[in-house]
Amino acid sequence: VSGMLGGYEHITHTDLAGSAQFLATLLPDPAHRTLAIDCGAGIGRITKGLLLNCFERVEMLDNCREHLNSAREFLGPELFGRVSALHCTGLQDFDPAPDRYDLFWLQWVIIYLSDIDFISMLGRFKRGLREGGYIVIKDNVTKAGSLVDHEDSSITRSDYQLKQIFARAGCQLVKESVQKNFPRELFKVKYYVLK
Repeated sequence: VSGMLGGYEHITHTDLAGSAQFLATLLPDPAHRTLAIDCGAGIGRITKGLLLNCFERVEMLDNCREHLNSAREFLGPELFGRVSALHCTGLQDFDPAPDRYDLFWLQWVIIYLSDIDFISMLGRFKRGLREGGYIVIKDNVTKAGSLVDHEDSSITRSDYQLKQIFARAGCQLVKESVQKNFPRELFKVKYYVLK
């Protein structure tokens, strides 16, 4: 987990607790908690600590086979038994079946998408939602403009830029919130709920 959080593994509890509280208000009806997909799942930190506590089944998507292969050990046999699929592909290439998912969860992963790939992905994910389902993006936001990290080829966008992308993808922003109790030296982290 420490490798996934870049030295900030101490925020895991705060992160997962905040996300659980957020999800409880977003999807209070158990009928809308059948299948979620953890996009950019890595070894399954969010699958284990959040999604499998809220959903009957979870699918994991990551472009790194090694991460997905480590998920079985990280989750343990009982939890891994509720992971119904592992998708080893990039977000820009994943084309979900229509009307399949109650939730797409994307955390700290959109920074690796170009604007064009991001817009295209949102359009496909929107078609993959069941009625009453949502796309949740939880990610860093800048105060203004974008910040490119040339070491890992990521781009952190502003709130305004993200909302422009959502609109261009034809997604409706239904809710937004700020993650509380993160260290001040980190970017502001926001939740965006789309449909």
